[in-house]
Amino acid sequence: MKFSNALHSLMKVLLPSLAALFVATAGAQDLLKDHSVLYPESVAAAVRANVANDPWAASVRDRVVAAATFWHDKSDAELWELMFGPTLERSWMVWSNGYSPVTGKPVPMYNWVVDAQNHPWKTQDPTSGEWFPKNDFKAFYDSGLDERGLFAAQRADRSLLFNTDHPDPGDPQHLFGVDDGLGYVNEKGERWRFIGAYLIYGQWKQLVVAGVRVLSAAYLLTGDPAYAHKAGVLLDRIADLYPDFDFKTQGILYEGPASAGYVSTWHDTCEETRELIMGYDMVFEALRNDAELVAFLSKRAAEIHLENPKASFVDIQRHIEGRILRDALAHPDKIHSNYPRSEILKAVTTAVLQEPEGAFWALVDPMLQQTTAVDGVTGEKGLAGYSSFTISALASFLSEFSKADPGFVARMLERCPELKKTYRFFIDTLCLQRYYPQIGDSGHYAAVMDSYVGIDFLKPGENIQGWGNWTLLCPSNYRFLWKLYELTNDPAYVQVLYWANGNKVDGLPYDIYGADHQQFRDSVAAVIEREGAHIALGSVNKQAWHLAILRSGRGANERALWLDYDAGGGHGHQDGMNLGLFAFGLDLSPEMGYPPVQFGGWGSPRARWYTMTAAHNTVVVDRVDQKNGAGETTLWLDASRVHAIRARGSAMIDGE
Repeated sequence: MKFSNALHSLMKVLLPSLAALFVATAGAQDLLKDHSVLYPESVAAAVRANVANDPWAASVRDRVVAAATFWHDKSDAELWELMFGPTLERSWMVWSNGYSPVTGKPVPMYNWVVDAQNHPWKTQDPTSGEWFPKNDFKAFYDSGLDERGLFAAQRADRSLLFNTDHPDPGDPQHLFGVDDGLGYVNEKGERWRFIGAYLIYGQWKQLVVAGVRVLSAAYLLTGDPAYAHKAGVLLDRIADLYPDFDFKTQGILYEGPASAGYVSTWHDTCEETRELIMGYDMVFEALRNDAELVAFLSKRAAEIHLENPKASFVDIQRHIEGRILRDALAHPDKIHSNYPRSEILKAVTTAVLQEPEGAFWALVDPMLQQTTAVDGVTGEKGLAGYSSFTISALASFLSEFSKADPGFVARMLERCPELKKTYRFFIDTLCLQRYYPQIGDSGHYAAVMDSYVGIDFLKPGENIQGWGNWTLLCPSNYRFLWKLYELTNDPAYVQVLYWANGNKVDGLPYDIYGADHQQFRDSVAAVIEREGAHIALGSVNKQAWHLAILRSGRGANERALWLDYDAGGGHGHQDGMNLGLFAFGLDLSPEMGYPPVQFGGWGSPRARWYTMTAAHNTVVVDRVDQKNGAGETTLWLDASRVHAIRARGSAMIDGE
């Protein structure tokens, strides 16, 4: 089956075998990509035409350009210096179950505030408003830089480690809040990792990754090569150091050993790497003709004695592609994430590298099969959380490749017919158009989830610093749902996109890549006028996912009774035969929701309690947790006045 005329021409056969896909050395003489794949000239031209003719698209450009000013106004040397090396310890949290050293009030998990543009090298205590560490860490950091621009603790001037508000050595506050990169330790031995957390959430995410994200978007929107140049400086400097990052050996997670990753932990590393790769593809056409970039980077390469002289764009290209793209493919442990996010990253990377078409499908076809294997989804639990996160990412992946190839989604449905169930799953499991059953690691106690969770509805230009926004110039998933409607003739997809837009057509489809926006709005309005805005749902039994929902009543009398008849699984709990009831607009038998992992991680007693059988609306047999296992439906009745489900799961208790 043909991949598509448009993308077939984009993905030229450059390497002799699939095995070459996983060769990842910076100096290898690999054949290199010769054009932008995801953002070819036709796509760039469409974007700039929308910016010129559509006030909304122009507002996206203005917002992104304004955000890019921070990086645009920096010299190349200043941008180059934003990237730090792996010699500094990084921490996923200041303190997962910590408190303020000023007020004594709890400040757990991600509650510390980071604003790297306005308060570099600092984290803020939200209970007191004070910034930490109290020493001038930047001065200490600069004093320890070696000839390669990397921090070496043994070179740093430790006389700089004092509270700048209390410079007198005799002052009892002289060492209060002082962090040398390994954290501030008080007289009790308690540790706050201010700098370790700042490196991830400030310097890396807000200054380096966001710099690539915003600058590359500004280039696509404006065509101004100055933005691409700045992004190129950042990308090349990242490539200098990226393979040397290993969060597993260099990081701290919940005050203990870390898991895999590059600069940050595995699930964020996956998204960050994809954003860097897509940013590179976005600016590729401008970088290849940037003589000033070659001049600056070749000078820096000589100064820090790099093996790669960066004497030409080909040198720079090989450097970036080898040490970011190919290195990620060669180290799948570092980019592992919740399925299928790492698979999506590999497919995107393969496409951007212009690997053979077969290499792309060798990744995508198995991914589609596994992603849709359980009633159209992965089978991972966390219904309104992890179950939907992966599907939302898949939608953005499909939309991304549809920019240059409008027939891409239709061909994917042909290759994997089960995909037709995927985005219907989160319509069928919606209750009272207000709740999802809180099965597994999902939501919180009595959480209202009054939105469709199968799609990320973020719009281009929004959430500039945010994680998981696919790209800053994300494709329109409103248009993706419309495409599903066209392919399936199911009006629920149109009702969902209309609902997600506040039950109006104004502004739709929020698409900087496509045309005919008014026609899109008129078409949506026509479907809603014919079908109505309310999504009419009946009882459902997702037997592979082991979830039954019995529905009855209308309007204020609408109700839904659900039964979850399995236990365990990815992000699952020991909650077989768990019951829930939604009625009168309320959750009448609420679940606890997402475990409180701030008390020492997933294995801590408080987090473990949320997953135990006794914490759910089911029965405990012989005072022990259920075993992982699946039940089976033994009765299903969905008549006009009676609705019933019966299930059996004796394996979960090893008995009857």
